[in-house]
Amino acid sequence: MSVNLDAMKADTGDILADWGESLTVKRATVSYSGSGTPTESWATQGTFTGEWQPTSGKTERNEAGRQIKSDAQVMCAVDEDVEIADRIYRADDTYMIINYIKFYEDHWTIYLTRTEGSE
Repeated sequence: MSVNLDAMKADTGDILADWGESLTVKRATVSYSGSGTPTESWATQGTFTGEWQPTSGKTERNEAGRQIKSDAQVMCAVDEDVEIADRIYRADDTYMIINYIKFYEDHWTIYLTRTEGSE
């Protein structure tokens, strides 16, 4: 029995259309003044539809010898333009920071934390 990956991705798209929300991805950029002083700003990379789910308490995973704590997770379609340390914003302008991305064949699960640089 073979797996129809296109059908699985289509199912994910249908679920996200029903349950998801529009989320905005922002990525840090650094510019330097004439004296070399760095200034960090957050540039919008794009938007995508994802299903934001708070986790109960702190979700911890042990992967490759690292302990990673997360406060929420977002399920999204594959191939979204997201990276660890990006911020994911909701419509009310609240955000969390990506601290881990788990890649599956038909969707991605993005793990989020409230704290910059936390793992």
